[in-house]
Amino acid sequence: MRLKHIEAFNAVMLTGSVSGAARLLHVTQPAITQTLKNAEMQLGYVLFTRQHNHLVPTREAQRLYPEVQNLMSNLESVRRLSVALGREEGSQLRVLVVPSLAVRALPDTLQLFRKRYPAMPVSIRTLHSNEIARAIALQEGDVGIVYGGFSHPAAQEELLATGRLVCVSRVQHAGTDKRTTVALEEVLRTPIIRIDDRDPLGAMLNDQWSRLGLQPRPEITVQTHHIAMIMAEQGFGPAIIDSFTAQASLSDTLHVRTLLPEVPVEVRALIPQGIRSPKPVADFIKAFRKVASH
Repeated sequence: MRLKHIEAFNAVMLTGSVSGAARLLHVTQPAITQTLKNAEMQLGYVLFTRQHNHLVPTREAQRLYPEVQNLMSNLESVRRLSVALGREEGSQLRVLVVPSLAVRALPDTLQLFRKRYPAMPVSIRTLHSNEIARAIALQEGDVGIVYGGFSHPAAQEELLATGRLVCVSRVQHAGTDKRTTVALEEVLRTPIIRIDDRDPLGAMLNDQWSRLGLQPRPEITVQTHHIAMIMAEQGFGPAIIDSFTAQASLSDTLHVRTLLPEVPVEVRALIPQGIRSPKPVADFIKAFRKVASH
């Protein structure tokens, strides 16, 4: 199959019709129909049958489609990288950061960065850690700030700071329960606000209580640490988050306690592999390390 055959096939699989595929690819319907015919002639088998005015993929098409999806994903990565490589170097600082660290640590870092680079434009995108690693590998950002480590061949990482997991909950009555630590077993006796397992720290927590033979009772599951903290602050139950996020709270009704056994949490910077970081990137990393270490 030629690339134009694959594009037409993928478009029909996505939209379910020739007209939809034509709109998606900005071509005419006859062009899509002819391209599919040419593909089928080359392959020696039919890709779609028409049933009640609908195109239905054949068994061969269904087996072929997962590989086509992989190819289209790789082509999109090539497109994104080619665009990134063509941008003007040094025109702006592109920062990718996890949502929780964008609340307090990032603004404090930018305050320091602006003293040295007052006129440099800064672009900020909030993504989850695994998305940031992929975007940095594609050079869609100059620096990424993530939780944990990512062994990606196209990205290099640098440790910025090490924190810990903490339990946050709403203060019910002033002066009660002034403990600064709490055992994981105690937290799990009541329903908790849980971090999604797809988050690196959510996965770490899941591994931690599995090792201890414990099973949480999730009442609410969220995707970010900051949302978990806000929910805990509003009295929906305790949440286990990282100490960096907890430092962003200005509420006097939030009780923060170190989780026992202690679980370290690392914040790292990711930059594209094999590329010497411009000085603004190095200075931004230095500023973030200073903020995160306090």
